[in-house]
Amino acid sequence: MIEKAVARRYARGLFDVAREQNQVEAVASDLQEVVATLRQNPELRELLERQWVATKDKKELLRKLWQERVCRLVYSFLELLIDKHRERYLEAIAEVYLDLVRDLKNIIVAEVRTAFPLDPQREAALKQALEKMTRKNVELRVSVDPGLIGGLVIKVGDRVYDGSVKKRLQMLGARFVERPLGKLEVGT
Repeated sequence: MIEKAVARRYARGLFDVAREQNQVEAVASDLQEVVATLRQNPELRELLERQWVATKDKKELLRKLWQERVCRLVYSFLELLIDKHRERYLEAIAEVYLDLVRDLKNIIVAEVRTAFPLDPQREAALKQALEKMTRKNVELRVSVDPGLIGGLVIKVGDRVYDGSVKKRLQMLGARFVERPLGKLEVGT
């Protein structure tokens, strides 16, 4: 709970300054780069998040790694996080920041799980259908889940559309439990 509140506050502040300076996209890109680097290097992440590591040492590490690679606003923001001992919230802050960017651009994320990889034409058709349904630009995140057997499951916001074979089999099983085999009518 505290993490989300901290992330929202810092992300909103960074977003507001980035908008004022016309750097919303640059900040988003640089934040993603920093977070990706930390995900790929757990030792580095741990070093930056450790409270016993001196602030000056963390800032020196920041300078070496990112001073020349990210925009001044992101670099200053990273220093601020270190000064305030909030560096462990960086990934959550970046997620909230990217959500704010999506809101600004009228983009919604659709998480799609499918039993088999979608070909580009089907993916494009799915994206177009979701954009028509939501009246927003859709960012698809497609993953393959063989456990679905067939079909797909789509999560947009807090709504889930389950068109998987697995779900249909579960529903069919539930119908069999409700009506014993002797009472089933032909054609149901």
